[in-house]
Amino acid sequence: MTLRPAPGDDRDAIRVGMLGYGFMGTAHSNALKTLSYMFPDGPRPDLRAIAGRSEDAVRRAATRFGWEQYTTDWRDIVADPDIQVFDNVGPDAAHFEPTLAAIEAGKHVVCEKPLATTVAEAARLVDAAEAAGVKNLTCFNYRFVPAVRLAHDIIANGDLGEIYSASFRYAQEWRTDPEAELPTWTGALSVIGCHAVDQARYLVGELDSVSAILSNPVTSADRAEPIDTVASIVQFSGGATGDIGASLIAPGRRNRLGWEINGSKGSLVWDLENLNVLKAFTRTGGPLDGFADVIVNESQHPLVGAWWPSGHILGWEHSHVNMLAHFLAAVADGGEVGPEAATFADGLAAAKVAEAITRSSETGERTAVS
Repeated sequence: MTLRPAPGDDRDAIRVGMLGYGFMGTAHSNALKTLSYMFPDGPRPDLRAIAGRSEDAVRRAATRFGWEQYTTDWRDIVADPDIQVFDNVGPDAAHFEPTLAAIEAGKHVVCEKPLATTVAEAARLVDAAEAAGVKNLTCFNYRFVPAVRLAHDIIANGDLGEIYSASFRYAQEWRTDPEAELPTWTGALSVIGCHAVDQARYLVGELDSVSAILSNPVTSADRAEPIDTVASIVQFSGGATGDIGASLIAPGRRNRLGWEINGSKGSLVWDLENLNVLKAFTRTGGPLDGFADVIVNESQHPLVGAWWPSGHILGWEHSHVNMLAHFLAAVADGGEVGPEAATFADGLAAAKVAEAITRSSETGERTAVS
């Protein structure tokens, strides 16, 4: 039989431009390329252009990741009328201005967390996106881990009963050595704590007040934002109490976002370092009464259908694929981004909680979330 050329991909393409080529640039580029073939019924991402500060680095990234063009000025992407989606995975300080410019240019926007460095900036992005009528996404990717989504559905369906208490903590170790070079000077609250905040909001609900302490056991105390640890006691609007914490000085914790939620009918426990397993407890009174480990990789589980056969586990990167597939589908068909995904409004809500935590630590008083 003669070899024949494969037919072209006739799906609608969504033309994407990206700012950033580092860790998250790699993750998002991988996700965009992967979702193109793992979600065959969805739109096809067209990787048009990538921007970054170093010409040599961004040129190599464009080739490596499969972007058609590159530039050292993100404004070139914003000014291109052919590009429909602006994906901002640049450094935290570069989230606000380029994202706002992309919105004003009429592009749909994706922005890595934290959405902005202040509540005022985050609010401005929310208002601008709403006024422009563009789809918007804050990259709280852990909403798209199947075990987390299953927990969300269990709680939303009332199967855990009344929520009594909940504990959320994100811990890593990379700031433990005070002499080590830092990939970012952003503090623990913004760089990882915001994920714990979003998980709390997504799973349990809005927060009313916090009582918090931020500390710098390792980093010089003259830093504007304490970088090392966050500890806070929180009151949820629904009546539950709990705690939210973050640490960059937790030896042995490479990347542990973990939580436990206790309700009147049972409890749920999850840990990012074992992300496919949801620990679930419902009282049966039998001899095996205790927590069961549910491997969330079956066809009946949420977010699993696009992936592998039974029991073939997923990894961290799949949360980004699921998230961006959801967002591009909303762009293509006009559907809603939330509540499954975090919108800019969710990014703003997380910023308000962070502001309350910071204010509480400064004053030593319990502080309302505005």
